[in-house]
Amino acid sequence: MERKHYNLKFSGYFYRYSAVIKLIIITSILALMYYQLTTGEGQTSIKSIWLNNRQELRPGYLLLCICLMPVNWYLEALKFQKLMAPHISLTLKASIVSVIGGLAAGIVTPGRIGEYAGRLITTDPEHKTEVISATLLGSIAQNICNIGGGLSFSYFFLKSVFNVTYYNTFAFVAGVMIQITMLIVIYYHLPQLAHMIEKMLPYKIVSKISARIKTLDMYKTNLLHNVLGLSFLRYVVYFLQYILIIYFLNAESHLLDIAGNVAGIYMIQTGIPLPAFLSIMARGELAVLVWSGLGISCAIALAATFALWIINLILPSLAGLAVLYFADVKKYFK
Repeated sequence: MERKHYNLKFSGYFYRYSAVIKLIIITSILALMYYQLTTGEGQTSIKSIWLNNRQELRPGYLLLCICLMPVNWYLEALKFQKLMAPHISLTLKASIVSVIGGLAAGIVTPGRIGEYAGRLITTDPEHKTEVISATLLGSIAQNICNIGGGLSFSYFFLKSVFNVTYYNTFAFVAGVMIQITMLIVIYYHLPQLAHMIEKMLPYKIVSKISARIKTLDMYKTNLLHNVLGLSFLRYVVYFLQYILIIYFLNAESHLLDIAGNVAGIYMIQTGIPLPAFLSIMARGELAVLVWSGLGISCAIALAATFALWIINLILPSLAGLAVLYFADVKKYFK
């Protein structure tokens, strides 16, 4: 009873001062963005390359990379729209607003968990459970593509980074195909898997998550096909963006080796549970390790990571912050 009274009191304060609270949160996010943009080795590397190797840069590749950014988030919005279709008719415009709002909220949270909150406050409060389930399933589909892509190019990644080679190519390919097949099978049987886990959990936990698990039953095979297909297309887009940035910085290496490293980096990044504004440091260290195997300098590795971070996260997040500020969060506390 006391806890319920506390929650109601908190809701009342948030309802009354929501504009001020939102302004404080958004200002804090902007301050963190500014700090990351003006400090660290990433921006130092970009300055160094610009001052010392400006004539070697190939701006056409950078322009193509920037042009692919809205395609990236358009595909994510289309995926979210389809995932919400069994529950609510969401326009593509509303889906885009929700996705970039979630992106901005997730940039400062571990594993970008704030993305759920950002999408929640920009959609109908009566469909909170469905939004969480849709976002989770979309994330799982995307991670499957990240891991599957990494496995597909793992031969080139392992060779360039760790100098590992395999004499039995058939066995290696067969092993990779088995792992990818297992991922796809798990994806298409997520509802059944969720219900199996549900039976093993204590009642207190099950009572809290059962509604979300039941929403997974509404995702039929055709919809799962579409979601996985859109996730794969999105993977291709940001896969190409990384390659374009490497070419923009005039790093010379064989295309398959570059592709292998890009796929390996994305696969490893999938398991980094850090806020996006902090994971740039971990990503930078990972990039230096990976690209050094191809003789690509530390400055280029850091500059590529930093540039992609700005293009794919910071720029759309600025629009997302505007979405969060104008979102009607009061409807969640009525």
